[in-house]
Amino acid sequence: MATLSSHDLFVTAAAPDSRERLRRYAFMKLTRDFDSRFEALLLTGRVSKWYSEVGNEATTIPAGLALEPGDALCTLHRDLGAILAVYLDPARAFPGFGFGAPDGRRPEPEAILHRLACQLLGKGEGFSQGVERSFHYGHLAPEHGILHLGMISHLGTMIPVAAGCAFAFRQAGTDRLSINFIGDGATSTGDFHEGLNMAAVWKLPFILIIENNQYAFSTPAHLQYAAERLSDRAVGYGMAGETVDGNDPDAMAEALGRAVRRARAGEGPTLIEAMLGRMRGHSEGDDSLKVVPPDELAGYLAADPVPAYARRLEADGVFDAAARERLDARVHELVENAIGGALDAAPPAASVALRPVFAPVAPAPAKDGKDFKDGKDQGTETKETTYIDAINLALREEMERDPSVVLMGQDIGAFEGPFRTTRGLHGRWPERVLDTPIAESGTIGIAIGASLLGYRPVVEMQFGDFVSCGFNQIVNVAAKLYYRWEVPCPLVIRLPSGGGVGAGPFHSQNPEGWFAATAGIKVVCPASPRDARALLKAAIRDPNPVMFFEHKFLYRRMKQVLPVGDDVGLLGEAKVVHQGDRLTLIGYGASTWTCLEAAEELAREGIAAEVIDLRTLIPYDEETVLASVRKTGRALIVHEAPFTLGFGAEVAARLADVAFPWLDAPIRRVAWPDRPVPYARVLENALLPTKEKVIAEARALLAF
Repeated sequence: MATLSSHDLFVTAAAPDSRERLRRYAFMKLTRDFDSRFEALLLTGRVSKWYSEVGNEATTIPAGLALEPGDALCTLHRDLGAILAVYLDPARAFPGFGFGAPDGRRPEPEAILHRLACQLLGKGEGFSQGVERSFHYGHLAPEHGILHLGMISHLGTMIPVAAGCAFAFRQAGTDRLSINFIGDGATSTGDFHEGLNMAAVWKLPFILIIENNQYAFSTPAHLQYAAERLSDRAVGYGMAGETVDGNDPDAMAEALGRAVRRARAGEGPTLIEAMLGRMRGHSEGDDSLKVVPPDELAGYLAADPVPAYARRLEADGVFDAAARERLDARVHELVENAIGGALDAAPPAASVALRPVFAPVAPAPAKDGKDFKDGKDQGTETKETTYIDAINLALREEMERDPSVVLMGQDIGAFEGPFRTTRGLHGRWPERVLDTPIAESGTIGIAIGASLLGYRPVVEMQFGDFVSCGFNQIVNVAAKLYYRWEVPCPLVIRLPSGGGVGAGPFHSQNPEGWFAATAGIKVVCPASPRDARALLKAAIRDPNPVMFFEHKFLYRRMKQVLPVGDDVGLLGEAKVVHQGDRLTLIGYGASTWTCLEAAEELAREGIAAEVIDLRTLIPYDEETVLASVRKTGRALIVHEAPFTLGFGAEVAARLADVAFPWLDAPIRRVAWPDRPVPYARVLENALLPTKEKVIAEARALLAF
């Protein structure tokens, strides 16, 4: 067979093996019948929503069959065929059809089909116990060789995550690969570009399949992109690409074979554009199919790949009418048993709604006082250390301790970061301290995928403000993973943040409130060098996403003698850093030092103010704060984040709820006015929560 370039519309297939073709058809027929039953269930109200795969089977099933045990599959709405091909052992699913001996690793077909049907019906025995709808769930069962990542509704977002799985495989030195699907509409998203660009730059073993039905939700292709073919984009990324007839399972298998060989040989990713006919609406019942002209739709229906492939196989002598009838009967049996049993299954228990959003944290080892062995720089922890060097020390110690820790970020390699927080690390671990393109969303997505497969990525934002470019990956993927799939996502995102250094409106924000409001994210704001080191080490060891805010003003101004040994902090524990009984000052990050300065001046006036350093916003240590306010009867919260809905608002609301009987005055806040951060220092200083502002408000509270 002559190999054609990506500029040829379709790549033709060589003569395939008859048994492989029969296996493809068996899964195509099973997928079609399973799907059709759910279309019927939607009409009778037994399922609330259904996204049909009808017409996509010839694309998705060869992709699923191309995967080997331990490869990763990342699917969308219309990829049931790939899921079935990965989940089911064909020898047991279709006995008597020459598919060899059972593989012995995958569950009984009837059992996993029942669980899948329960998932799609929202029953308690589904993979997500009713938490997730349809194909949003994840099923990571490495003991069965199955690594299946579901989707989120923000299309395109899972491309970097699937590439992150490929990164994990490459980093581990295996020849495993990942496959992801995307529709033609979602190729216009930023994550499509960022994910593919990073996959190509890093030569990841990744295959992205575009299921191009030429209408997205309802918008025709000419209003989505101007390229002649979407596969033409591959050359711009420096990767392989081709357009294939997505209705031809043999052609798809050939194209996938080429892509798989490239991936396993370390030759990088492949973009496959599968051209399909639009045979169903975006979702059943949404009437979006009306955008397809009637004569065009009639052509797609006439070319329906499932009966068309059956006719081809009969004509080629792969099976006869009797064998086809026997296969159809087996498919009917599997579908009816699975769905019938699932319809009778119990709904999820109401308690499932309150299942944890955080993975459990292993108990911290008892401190033995011994030196942390580092080899080259033993003993440096006894020196007076700046805040920024404490960050560097924590990273170095954790990389030494745990080979699964990898660092990602812009300019953190040979340049050692804009603030030099990665000084000396790239030289020691060049394969684990990785420069990334300017692609915050892509980088965070890749880190998420790697974290799901056993790595502990630490991502550095060049400035905390830039995290907004990766917001979706954090709040809609990382934050929700444990609640959705009960799978840990150990990820740390480091954010140099805060003002006071004349950096202007795009390098000075304190956006911790953005993330504190999202269930499933831990938020850490250390004030001292010791806490910077100890809490960063704790964050890296934590099995959950952690946003780690490092106030830039403190980087080289704060110094402290660090304790000897493996000093690991505890997330969720506030600390009383100054004793008092007249009022409580509550701060975190740089504002802790503002509170301490105010407390010292108040002490000269005979006023004993207690200062609490929150250290961690989420989890919030309500017990320590409440104990102090019960003692003093007055609370003043100080932070550099905006006044409206800054974290101080949450602290005030909780105190108003639980501390009301002990309060002798209103709860007050000193915070940044609701403005961007101006550049000129005189303007910035006018808005900062200064010592003088804290003292003035404290006196007002004492006089109340």
